Amino acid sequence: MRRAGSLWPLVASFENLRRAALRAARGKRDRSTIARFLERLEPELLGLLRDLEQGTYQPGEPVRFTIRDPKERVISAAPFRDRVLHHAFIGPLEPVFERRMRPESFACRRGKGTHAALARARTLVRGHERFLKLDIERCFDSIRHDVVIETLERIVKDRRVLWLARTILRGPSSAAPTGVGLPIGSLTSQWFANLVLDRLDHFVTEELRCGAYVRYMDDFALFGDEKPRLRELLDHVRTFVEGRLRLRLKERANILAPVSEGLPFLGFRLYRGTVRVRPESLRRSKRRLAARVRACEHGEINEDRLAGCVRSIITRLASADTWNLRRNWFAGA
Repeated sequence: MRRAGSLWPLVASFENLRRAALRAARGKRDRSTIARFLERLEPELLGLLRDLEQGTYQPGEPVRFTIRDPKERVISAAPFRDRVLHHAFIGPLEPVFERRMRPESFACRRGKGTHAALARARTLVRGHERFLKLDIERCFDSIRHDVVIETLERIVKDRRVLWLARTILRGPSSAAPTGVGLPIGSLTSQWFANLVLDRLDHFVTEELRCGAYVRYMDDFALFGDEKPRLRELLDHVRTFVEGRLRLRLKERANILAPVSEGLPFLGFRLYRGTVRVRPESLRRSKRRLAARVRACEHGEINEDRLAGCVRSIITRLASADTWNLRRNWFAGA
């Protein structure tokens, strides 16, 4: 497939930046920094456009904080100006990326998501005897910037777009360059990681000819009927991930098992006849709901935000066979 060109005018335009600002502000207009940006929307966007055209754009310092649910991770919240830029970068490029991507991946893509990924995995569980469940070790922290650029160069040929990608990857001018790692919490990080792992999708489905495959970001599984064949696929995948993507499999998390044991995937365990919520996932949902209820009681969020949280939890639980659980849990709510 030919590389896409003439993308810079689509990225660096006032109208694209305006749409990006509205997308980045969606559901967050009550936050003071975002409200101030929107009050000065035109001069803010013109300044950002000038920096892009002159090649002087530099990312700002993110706010970093640690979460420990389900595991300890450092989240980087970019300044709103940079989040606008991220949306402006991804918006025009998303259709270009989408044309290259395999249908077996489900993260960050319109019309996809966790529910579609679970439905795909459930179909594969029903149709095969065994699964090979794999994961990438410290995926976002381990992705190399040169691999991201190498991947983008396979897709786009616009040098200014590639310059902007390098600038986003490099981060604030005050940061010491490492050449490794993507900040968790950034739209561009999600897409960069997904594009790098899309190379794995093509390798598995086209070179290894394993069509029984599903991936949601760095969580993926291959299916088959013969154990030796899946062991062979594991060796090929490990070689590709280490040699071509410069990443490593999380070896302690590799699982080669009969589907009768249940496939652990996206917080659920999938069997041929049923889908169950994994206990740790259920505990996280309960803690999340309790925290939102307390926030509402203390006036930190309104009832609409609380209702949205409840709907989100119910929708997630509905991906499993949890009718009785949901009825009992939310009785009287």
